Amino acid sequence: SVVPAASLMEAPAPEAEPVRAQPVEKGCPYDCGLCQNHERDGCCVLLELTNRCNLRCPVCFASAGEQKPFDLSLEEIGKQYDLLMERGGPFNIQLSGGEPTMRSDLDQIISLGREKGFSFFQLNTNGIRLANEEGYAEHLAKAGVSVAFLQFDGLDDAIYRTLRGADLLETKLRAIDRCKAAGIPVVLVPTVAPGVNDHALGDILKFDGELEDSDEE
Repeated sequence: SVVPAASLMEAPAPEAEPVRAQPVEKGCPYDCGLCQNHERDGCCVLLELTNRCNLRCPVCFASAGEQKPFDLSLEEIGKQYDLLMERGGPFNIQLSGGEPTMRSDLDQIISLGREKGFSFFQLNTNGIRLANEEGYAEHLAKAGVSVAFLQFDGLDDAIYRTLRGADLLETKLRAIDRCKAAGIPVVLVPTVAPGVNDHALGDILKFDGELEDSDEE
């Protein structure tokens, strides 16, 4: 199913304040993490698992694949989980990168997080492995993925050639179908570039609505 992101995440209570907030030193945005100027606790944490990726997008916010390949170790991930719990967790965890499905131990990362007390795991993904590897969506569903945040820039391969360097529409649609069959909700996440796909936002919204209608039938 394709669902609104807000309906899946748990936000902190209105009165929630940051736990063990960092002292203000240089001020925003230079101090890392929640500082004492923040009036609300965090609700969602992006955990970068790898800088590897199976795409070479002309523009990448994570600069994936531009440096020496690096995967965060399970030990280090465990330490980060512990730190997050100390700082007010459990939070919603975004498994990101790079492309997190490049890791063969994604199920272990989720299991470790659940052992530490986390329950919501959002997979930020381009969908390639979900589309191309039979049974992979079911494997992730069993591991405990809560939702797939799927890179989805439009319904025209010309858009993907410009933004991603490849024809990917068929891959995106197959990834959605496989997530749906495995019971993993999908949130469509476009990168909007003026003159490239800003004209396609209405089509994306219409497509999203059609998918929701098909889920209800």
